[in-house]
Amino acid sequence: MTAILAKLSTSDGGGRPYLLLPPAGGTVRAFGPLAGTAGADVWGVEYPGHGDQLAEPPASSIEELATLLAGATSKDWFSRAVTIGFGMGAFVALEMAQRLGVSPGALIVVDACAPQRRSPDKNAKAGASAMGRVFGRTGLTPVAGYRDSPESWEYALDLLLGDLQLVNAYRGPARTRLACPLAAMRGTDDPASASGDDATGGWRVWTSGPFVGRVVPGGYLGVLESGREIEFWGRIHRLEAAFLDVQPDVA
Repeated sequence: MTAILAKLSTSDGGGRPYLLLPPAGGTVRAFGPLAGTAGADVWGVEYPGHGDQLAEPPASSIEELATLLAGATSKDWFSRAVTIGFGMGAFVALEMAQRLGVSPGALIVVDACAPQRRSPDKNAKAGASAMGRVFGRTGLTPVAGYRDSPESWEYALDLLLGDLQLVNAYRGPARTRLACPLAAMRGTDDPASASGDDATGGWRVWTSGPFVGRVVPGGYLGVLESGREIEFWGRIHRLEAAFLDVQPDVA
């Protein structure tokens, strides 16, 4: 079983690389337009059993995913990378840091509830049709681009439901908090998130470094809707600038 890190874009700017971790049901393919507008080195993760790794058996847990990725990532590179975890990808990023023994250059989590405030069994009994309605609305959803083909739709929902089993089984939280800047972003209309500061501020305890929380317009992963790529990177760069104005906690 393998997970791969795929380089999606290259820049001559020499800045920090970005590492994108997909949400439940997501694949590297969906990051293509986003990476093309970054103006930076962007890497994406293809989970086993997904996309180009479809022939590989899927991981049995979030922890196993993180172990696979940690084995394919150098500590030095990870410590420089701005890691962006979307939904499930936020938990994978936390667990990667545990296994590598280093924090990323910065961690940005998008539409992911803080580990200690999750309801692991919330979607455990939901069927494919229910999940398709919830997660097929906006943004970088696992069903985006598959609606015109029944076979592709079924494939996308199978990926989603398989990953949601991992999310529901993930008991976290990670044992050791990070030492890097951390930002939490969520959409105002995300049906999977709690409201207000509960959905973003809960991440504050997971770093001794600077923390920034942001609530932005849109639904679940709405920041990644087609045509909003430039807007997305603008938000990321503003978060990076905000880190410079926030004092870290005293460990």
